[in-house]
Amino acid sequence: MAGKSIDKIALFISVIGILVITLGHSLNLDIVILIGLIIFFALILYCPISLFLPIMLFYLPWSPVMKMNAGNYTFYTIGIVLFFLLLIIKKEIASKGIFTLSNLILGIFFIAYTSTIKLTLGYNFSFDYFMFVLLLILIPVYLYNFHNTILFETCILFFSIGIITSGFFSKLLVKFPHMLVYIDVYKWEKVGLTRLSGFYGDANFYSAHILVAVSGLLLIVINKNVINLIKYFVLILLLIYLGFLSVSKMFLLVLIMVVSIWFLAVYIRKGSISSKVIISVIFVCGVFVILVSNVFSESLNMYMFRFGIVDNASSFTTGRSDILLDYLEYLKNNETLFLFGQGFTGLSAIDRAAHNSIIQAIYQLGAIGCILLVAWLVQLFNVTKTIKIDIRSKNTLFVFSFAIACFVPWLALDILFFDEFFFIFILFLIGKKYILNMVQ
Repeated sequence: MAGKSIDKIALFISVIGILVITLGHSLNLDIVILIGLIIFFALILYCPISLFLPIMLFYLPWSPVMKMNAGNYTFYTIGIVLFFLLLIIKKEIASKGIFTLSNLILGIFFIAYTSTIKLTLGYNFSFDYFMFVLLLILIPVYLYNFHNTILFETCILFFSIGIITSGFFSKLLVKFPHMLVYIDVYKWEKVGLTRLSGFYGDANFYSAHILVAVSGLLLIVINKNVINLIKYFVLILLLIYLGFLSVSKMFLLVLIMVVSIWFLAVYIRKGSISSKVIISVIFVCGVFVILVSNVFSESLNMYMFRFGIVDNASSFTTGRSDILLDYLEYLKNNETLFLFGQGFTGLSAIDRAAHNSIIQAIYQLGAIGCILLVAWLVQLFNVTKTIKIDIRSKNTLFVFSFAIACFVPWLALDILFFDEFFFIFILFLIGKKYILNMVQ
């Protein structure tokens, strides 16, 4: 009970803190913004370590406004640095001997490799690069020490509330002209198409958050009573509504995949018939609301228009298939770049973002650097002891559905330079453990 009480207090303070930051931006008062940022720093520095990931997930959709003005770096990233610095100072991690040989070797080798490429090509060492390297070394340390104390349900609840609050407040604050530097509203006035994307300015990034939260909530509802089922399905419905406002084709297609696999998994696993019927009834009611409610009708019409103008692969992917072919051709003609990359610089090869995390990784790190990155990811599976999956387990389908929600959107996004690369991967590993420990 004490743990749940602390979680609720931390969530309440998180909401208050972000409302203070929002109020500061709305009124153009730096002192109010600063107070909200101090609340954020106090939360991550004084709350139990197990709440670090949930709090960061809550603030993730808000991170673009966690700054004094639009041109500055977000203090969200500074908060990550302060958290790990405090752990080291308090010897929360060093005392347990967690800087393992494999982690240090991978980290040092990655630094030496990318630094050599940068210096050879004449590129500078950016803040983004230093943050990536720092997290590359410290995330395995954090997971090794604390993965057993991080609660998946808490993470998903915090993330969901963060997305919902940021989504609805961005809709309200769009009326303030000076807030448009934080809120990008895409309008195609000729056909009446409007796409909202929270504070992220990218509908696919925004909807990728929503997909992870919806998938996580679907996993949580499986073992809940009727009252909690209804509560969680209300959250799911709110998230889907915000996702529909993005009018992202990727969001709709991935959502259908996730829900279909989840539904199949629910019905082949062990469990009472009554619970499955209750889940089905609530789910069908939710679908009915989406299809007949006026709240969703405008978004559904926009989706019908977007799919209606599709006549080839390029229009279906909104030009991403053309970009992919251009990058593949570029890498084919630049074998040295394909092998070694450019040392993680943030620069694009063809003056356009890759819109694909795999292509981005190859261009930034090269094939050799990608091998290092894969080795680092495997290390995380080993740290959390979730490397093995029993394909005979009926819960494997739940893992598959959650993996789709977490990573399929990355095929339409450049994820390496964003905090999502680390936090969503950690959340997936915590979720995977949660799923495999569920009663079948």
